[in-house]
Amino acid sequence: MKILCSDLEGTLAPEIWQEISNEFDIPELRYTTREISDFDELMDTRMRALKSNTISFKEIKNFVKTIKPFEGAKNFLSSLKEKYQIVIVSDTFYELALPVVDKLGGYPILCHHLDIKNNYISSYKKRQDLPKKQVVKGFTSMNFECFCIGDSHNDIQMIEESEGALIFAPEEIKSSYPDIMSFTNYNDLQDFLLK
Repeated sequence: MKILCSDLEGTLAPEIWQEISNEFDIPELRYTTREISDFDELMDTRMRALKSNTISFKEIKNFVKTIKPFEGAKNFLSSLKEKYQIVIVSDTFYELALPVVDKLGGYPILCHHLDIKNNYISSYKKRQDLPKKQVVKGFTSMNFECFCIGDSHNDIQMIEESEGALIFAPEEIKSSYPDIMSFTNYNDLQDFLLK
């Protein structure tokens, strides 16, 4: 049995920070790893935006509970369970992602943590550097075969560490990595993974 390492945001569900940006009208939170590929730089931008606005973590947490996975994502993952163990590998945060992951079927997720102080997001703790690559290296060191899917710059580190493909990637990402397969819908990717 292989392991499917799937990104979450942009792959199985909307970008959580963009959804927060839209809900609370904070344009600086719209940026993702598609626009700012350096994760620390991206998170510094997000932390500055949060500090200049007074939105409690409780408000954010209540909102993220309303975020739904992409249509078809849950069925896509479910269809692969006989052939793949599914692990979500994401540069998101447990405190934001778990409600969405539960709606997908409660698969294991490996991601980062937010620091919450006095009911406000104060900073973040990365699980490790190059976390997606390290997850795949860990699985392959235990003789698991991995297939990785994602949509952005930060997913390339895990795709290049094993087999993989892009899904729902914008043109600039696809053109930057022309040697990586790319899919635009779950059905075609599912057919490829189950053949």
